[in-house]
Amino acid sequence: MTRDDDSTWAELVDAFHASPDSGESQGRWPAAENLSPDDDHFDGYDDASVTLGSLATEGRPLGPVSPEPGPETPQDHADDHDHFVPPPPAPIPRGDRVSRLAWAGVIFGPVSLVGVTALPWTPPEEFLLFAVTAFILGFVTLIARMRGHHPDDPDNGAVL
Repeated sequence: MTRDDDSTWAELVDAFHASPDSGESQGRWPAAENLSPDDDHFDGYDDASVTLGSLATEGRPLGPVSPEPGPETPQDHADDHDHFVPPPPAPIPRGDRVSRLAWAGVIFGPVSLVGVTALPWTPPEEFLLFAVTAFILGFVTLIARMRGHHPDDPDNGAVL
């Protein structure tokens, strides 16, 4: 770092540690930006933030005041009847018998093998063979029945 960099860094550190009430921070923005409670555009401050003591600057509290609720009018509730109500969802398709059996095999195989492992029961070898075969056949059936891309389909999906 050169000497100019060192002095610039020192000024930045001094400005960081300077208190906001010191004269150094005055004039950093236009005078039109300084608002007082008497100005028309002043929203006000929350009375609860006055108790923050050292955090309040120049006797002004920190937080904005939320407007107090006034008496309700019938126009306030007019929008209650105009809200969107979605239609009931379509029923879940049951699928055909082959798909349901394939899903049963894919689910039954691993669940039964985990159950056999967790229980102190030694199943016959035919049960284990049936569980593994059900999983493999169900998986192959679901993959084989997946819809593929048809060469006659003109839709290429999202093309950028």
